[in-house]
Amino acid sequence: MLYSVLFLLFLAFLGSSIAIAYELFAVSVFWINLVLGGAAGALMALAVRFVWTRIAPMFLEEGSERRLINGFLVSLGGTAVGGILCFGLSLTFPEGTGVQIAQGILLIGCCLLGLRIGFMVDALPLPIPRKVTANPRAKNAAVPAKILDTSIIIDGRIAGLIATGFVEGEILVPEFILAELQNVADSSNSLRRRKGRRGLDVLNQLMQDDSVSIRVITRDYPNIREVDRKLIHLAKDENATLITTDYNLNRVAQVEGVTILNVNELSNAVKPRFIPGEGISVEIIDRGEEINQGIGYLDDGTMVVVENGRRHIGRTIKATVKSTLQTDAGRMLFVEPAGEHSRWER
Repeated sequence: MLYSVLFLLFLAFLGSSIAIAYELFAVSVFWINLVLGGAAGALMALAVRFVWTRIAPMFLEEGSERRLINGFLVSLGGTAVGGILCFGLSLTFPEGTGVQIAQGILLIGCCLLGLRIGFMVDALPLPIPRKVTANPRAKNAAVPAKILDTSIIIDGRIAGLIATGFVEGEILVPEFILAELQNVADSSNSLRRRKGRRGLDVLNQLMQDDSVSIRVITRDYPNIREVDRKLIHLAKDENATLITTDYNLNRVAQVEGVTILNVNELSNAVKPRFIPGEGISVEIIDRGEEINQGIGYLDDGTMVVVENGRRHIGRTIKATVKSTLQTDAGRMLFVEPAGEHSRWER
């Protein structure tokens, strides 16, 4: 607010000085030029501030460089058109203060209108080269950077993946992801609060590891409310890969043409494969949905449905694999206790 007032006073003083020095209002009375010149300068300051508040957020949007150049070129064209109209105005009306003021307003208006139209147009064939800055910490500049979303940070497995070398390239953490993670850590829900704090611990661990090339990126998109949309725009702008465990973000990013790494899909891909007839050991911890079914889990989290296993709840038994089922949530095994036959085979 202070800078706006200073800017207004500066242009008002400048307008008064010019009006007094050149007697722009065709009178020699000092105070008339002082007041009218100051008013003209103040009006110009208000107009500039109004235009700036409208176009300033556009500089933070995607493709702002292209729109800035478009606005500059179109404003030049608008100024040329304004000059032609001013020349026509001088031929139509006799010279005077009113004509000069009208010509100035017309010229400035055409320039501002061209600037506005240029910012709205994003189709001029102007190739804007992407600025590439080398990061001395990056191990391989040819490897695309990786952007972490909130779900993968809270999940915690990303630290192990990076430590084992399966994730290459620079790791980027957007500031708006940090803000979302902090909101989760400050949640009134105890479970969400624990997840958020675990995510902050994982992130701090990565930051403290000198072998990990990681940085916080401040680029934001204030006109976009959804965090997922911001991530997709950022991945496009940075030519980076998204790492997530969010199923919906995974699908939307694929539609948008963004390269994505889903850790859940990686986890499912590296789980051991079982074939019918193979024997496993499983602890039955709960009852299943069907009669006599029991439920257990392998060490990697694979769900095991044990036919005729309800009476074995609380025990670790030998079982024989009957079939497997792959779903979006993961793999399920259907087994029966070793030496027994399932009810549908009787």
